[in-house]
Amino acid sequence: MSRKLRLIRRLERHLRKHPNDKQAKELLEALKEGRYEWRGKSVVIKPKEAAAQSS
Repeated sequence: MSRKLRLIRRLERHLRKHPNDKQAKELLEALKEGRYEWRGKSVVIKPKEAAAQSS
């Protein structure tokens, strides 16, 4: 299983217990939309405007 899929599953499980976590929701949406890049072990979210222009 890829890092992306593992992180998506982990965030979905986290959001079941903490449904109002805005940062987790934003990260989950970015992963599903492809608006992210890996910087080492961490994930950086690209803004919605930048992702739209690069596509």
